[in-house]
Amino acid sequence: MSFECRTLSAEVGSRDGARSVLHDVSLDVAKGEFVSIMGRSGVGKTTLLRVLAGLLKPTPDSTVRFEGRDVVGPPEGLSLVFQDYSSALLPWRTVAANVELPLEQNLPKTERRQRVAATLEMVGLADRANDRPPQLSGGMQQRVQLARALASRPVALLMDEPFGALDALTKSDLEDELLRLVGGTAMTVVFVTHDIDEAVYLSDRVVVLGGEPADVVADIAVECPRPREQIRTRESAHFLAARSRVHEVIFGTR
Repeated sequence: MSFECRTLSAEVGSRDGARSVLHDVSLDVAKGEFVSIMGRSGVGKTTLLRVLAGLLKPTPDSTVRFEGRDVVGPPEGLSLVFQDYSSALLPWRTVAANVELPLEQNLPKTERRQRVAATLEMVGLADRANDRPPQLSGGMQQRVQLARALASRPVALLMDEPFGALDALTKSDLEDELLRLVGGTAMTVVFVTHDIDEAVYLSDRVVVLGGEPADVVADIAVECPRPREQIRTRESAHFLAARSRVHEVIFGTR
C-alpha cells in the first residue's frame, strides 16, 4: 500500500485560532493506483494532500503512512506538482536547470544531466532545455514542473490542481501526457481537482470529501478500461455512470 490513513484529523490556523478541517478520515491508496480527491471549495482537499506530503502535521491521534512508514516529514520517493507553475519555477534558471534542481544534492553532475535530458525528452521539451520559463507557454511551463517531479523517479506523485489554470486544449493534451507517463509503471498518483470530467477520465477511483470538518463521503470506482482516449472514453457508459455518481455526491453534499 502506498498511502494508509486512519482516523486522520487535521487543523489549520485561522483568525480565531486552530480550525478543524479534516476529521476521522480513513483512506487507502494502493501502489500504482491513480486516485482523485474531490469536494467543494474549501473542504480540505489541499490540506489532505499536504498531510500526505508530510508538509502539515495531523493531530496526534492520526495515523498516516507512506510505503509502510509513518509520515513525520516529506518522505523520500514522493514528488509534488502544483497548479501555480509560474511560481514553482525559477525564472532565472534554464528549463534544464529547473528540472535538475531536486537532483543537485544527491547525484553527480554527469548522471544529473543524463537524467534531465531523458526526462525532458519524455515530456516533449528536449528542444527547449536552454530556454527560461518566461519564454514558454503555460502548458510548457507545467510540463517543466512535471519533468522536475519525474526526474527524481518518485514512487508516488501528489498533484494539486495541476491543470486548473490551463486552457481546455492544453489541459486535454497534458491529461493524456500524464496518463502516458505513469501508464505501465507502478507509480501512485493522488490528484486534487475541481473538474469532475477530469477526475473520472484520469482515475481508478474518485474520493469525495464532504462535511465540516470533512471526511470521506464517497469512494467511487471508475471502471473505464485503459488505455483511455478523450472521445471514446468520455462517451462510454462506464464514464457517464461514474461522472453522474460523482456529480450526485458532490452537489448533494452541503
